[in-house]
Amino acid sequence: MINMTKKTKNVLIILFIAIILVGIYILILMFFQCSSENLKCNEFGDYVGGVLNPLFTLLSTAAIIYLTYILAINEDKKAEKSIETQKRITLNQMRQNALSTLAEKLNLFVYDMDKMTIIESKTSNFVKNVLSHSNKKKNNEKIIVWLVISSELESFLQLEYLFKELFESNEFSETYDSLREITLRLMEEEANKLLIEQTTLEKYIELKQRIITELGNYIYSEF
Repeated sequence: MINMTKKTKNVLIILFIAIILVGIYILILMFFQCSSENLKCNEFGDYVGGVLNPLFTLLSTAAIIYLTYILAINEDKKAEKSIETQKRITLNQMRQNALSTLAEKLNLFVYDMDKMTIIESKTSNFVKNVLSHSNKKKNNEKIIVWLVISSELESFLQLEYLFKELFESNEFSETYDSLREITLRLMEEEANKLLIEQTTLEKYIELKQRIITELGNYIYSEF
């Protein structure tokens, strides 16, 4: 809108200058040629009117065409901006849906905490073996929550194009890979020992939160 205003002012200035120059030219001619003979002055006036009327009509037509062109360009720019805005809104909605699904799956472990046996790293191997053996007797079923989470982490990579700039960052990519690795370790601990190391779970929670936070910051920074 600002560009259009400047161009309009330029056109008006040019027209104003042209009118002034033509006026000065007419006055000069009238002063030198029409000071004594009224008949010649009238003839000259008709001549000038016949020349200037088409000229002003041409200038007016040119100005209207030019202003119409400027308005059309301005409308096209508005349409392009509207399309680009809608595209960004749609893209961010897709990103929000992807993040919501990922966060929901990454938090699934919370609902299965009562089924897990979490031990500290400093616990002796003897105690670990006893607990593992006891768990196998009580329940030989494997908790599949880590498998679901691991699968979601792999599936999310198919949506990498939605977060292209973020995944191009080495720091984020390394964090995401670390989260996948720690999830596989938790799945292995759960499957083989039926025990989960506390430090492993804490590391998973830390990485999970970092990933969700960075994805969220990336989405809302686009608005």
